[in-house]
Amino acid sequence: MPLVAGKDLLTQADAEGYAVGAFNAINMETAQSIIQAAEEENSPVIIQVTQTTLAYTEPEELAALIRALIEKAKVPVAMHLDHGRTFEIVVKFLRLGFTSVMIDGSLQADGKTPRTYQENVEVTKLAARAAHAVGVTVEAELGRLGQIGTEIPESDAENALTDPDMAARFVEETGVDSLAVAIGTTHGLFKGSPTIVHDRLRKIDEKVSVPLVMHGGTGVPDDAVRKAIDFGIRKVNIDTQIRVAFYETMAGLIDQAQKEHAEADTAGQVRKYDIRKLLKPARDAMREAVKGRIRVFGSSGKASAFTGV
Repeated sequence: MPLVAGKDLLTQADAEGYAVGAFNAINMETAQSIIQAAEEENSPVIIQVTQTTLAYTEPEELAALIRALIEKAKVPVAMHLDHGRTFEIVVKFLRLGFTSVMIDGSLQADGKTPRTYQENVEVTKLAARAAHAVGVTVEAELGRLGQIGTEIPESDAENALTDPDMAARFVEETGVDSLAVAIGTTHGLFKGSPTIVHDRLRKIDEKVSVPLVMHGGTGVPDDAVRKAIDFGIRKVNIDTQIRVAFYETMAGLIDQAQKEHAEADTAGQVRKYDIRKLLKPARDAMREAVKGRIRVFGSSGKASAFTGV
């Protein structure tokens, strides 16, 4: 079915009290696994491409590939720019036909240096104005993402977490459609058990008028994710969990292939190199990982509101 706006997916999720999974794609196999998982679960889904992926592949090529897959999809899919650092990057992805963009004004273009609140407001307003002019959804971020007690000292947690009053003011000033909040999650894998500050999330949800987004969803216990959804999270970003599924499956397959090569050498036979035998099982593993997250987010079966099935 045709591409849909990210806002349409989140508005429906907000009305019914579930979250939409936003999964990162870097190539054909990852994009296929995401769409196949969503179809099997009859779930709406968001395919994300990060700014950092630009160092791996040409965005025009990846965008065309993803759009081709979406056109055949049986469920509603949005294409989303994840963590665009600058206005220029946002415009680039608008021109590529993405239906949702994130302007991460919490950090400078280097992805490390924090922006001030006012700097965040200014770059976010600029991006929102451009995106809304062409009917594209805008996500922003406020707060400092990171694991409390590891990346963020306990003593600094209060300053790092998203402030509810500031979040309400930020949304009002920028006009964004959704807001990524800092509540103790981190990108990548957690060291030990994560501390998710659900009480802070609840207070943010009470003050903010737009759907909330959880970044760093990999490794957050299922019950903690469900509780976060109860408190207003309507989009959950997943990247690392897909990578882990790929890595672990591929490692086992390569080990097996090496054994088969050794046996072929011993028998005086020709070695066989068929990368399809590696990529298909790895794709299947990623699909199962995505399906597992969709079930936790509560979006299974929710595509019916868009497709009529």
